[in-house]
Parts: sequence; C-alpha cells; structure tokens
Amino acid sequence: MSTRVGIILLSGTLDKAMPAFMLGTTAAAMGMEVGIFFSFYGLNVIHKEKIKQLKVSPIGNPAMPMPFPVPQILTVMPGMMDFATSMMKKMMAENKIPSIEQLVQQAIDLNVKLYPCKTAMQLFGYQKEDLIDGVEEPVGAATFLNFVNQADKPIVMNF
Repeated sequence: MSTRVGIILLSGTLDKAMPAFMLGTTAAAMGMEVGIFFSFYGLNVIHKEKIKQLKVSPIGNPAMPMPFPVPQILTVMPGMMDFATSMMKKMMAENKIPSIEQLVQQAIDLNVKLYPCKTAMQLFGYQKEDLIDGVEEPVGAATFLNFVNQADKPIVMNF
C-alpha cells in the first residue's frame, strides 16, 4: 500500500519551514513519497536568495520561548524579529538541529518533490532560475493535489 505525504507550505518564516521539512524528510526516510507545494510566501524557502533571509516572527506567537518575559505587545518593536530569529538559530545550533538550507538539501537527497506554485510565481514575478536547484517544474494546485491523491493512503499537512 503506497503512502504519499503532501505538505503545503504557505509561510516563508523559519518557524513554519523547519517543521514542514522535518516532517517531510522523516516521511521520505521512512519510505513514503513526499511532495511539498510552495505557494505564496512559502516560495521564499526555495528561492536562491530569500532562503538565506528567513526570519522568525514573534508577533502573535505567544508560545515562542523568550529568555525573559515579554508582553505580546512588545513583540512589534523594531528589532524583535531579528532578535527572535537569532535566538532560534542559536537554539538550533546548540541542539545540533540542521539549518533550513541543510534540511532542504536533505529533502532533495531523499527525493522529496519540491513543487513551486506556478500562480504564486507569476504573482511575485519569480522565474524558475530564481529557485534553488532540485525543484520540480512549477505546477498548479490541481497537479499537486493529483500527486497526493494517487496514493492508497494520502496524507496532507499545511504550514
């Protein structure tokens, strides 16, 4: 019985991209077929330049651990996004968690299909050559959903 995992990544933030790739690479390592569909700001995760600039937003994220109590209203202050991002990257390094770039490469190595959304690419003016090597040709939502639904046991997750 085949299992396909479809992951839809709509967000271009580090804290949404990391779990999507952790689940995707784990499923692929377990022998499942995996496809990740990158739409809207999720395209930044597979963009050659923008992947280097992914941030963690503390705004509206009360579960985010801070080294000191921070009222939610203060998370909108200038510099808080950079602070949250550097804190997250430090925690990842201390705990030997791979970077997003490493996870993307691991996904490619595990034959995870990385599907850029054709409509979102048109919306943002991205070209295929703007994206990292190893992504599939840009597709529409119907093509991605057909990929997922061709399995005996489809699983779909959204980030």
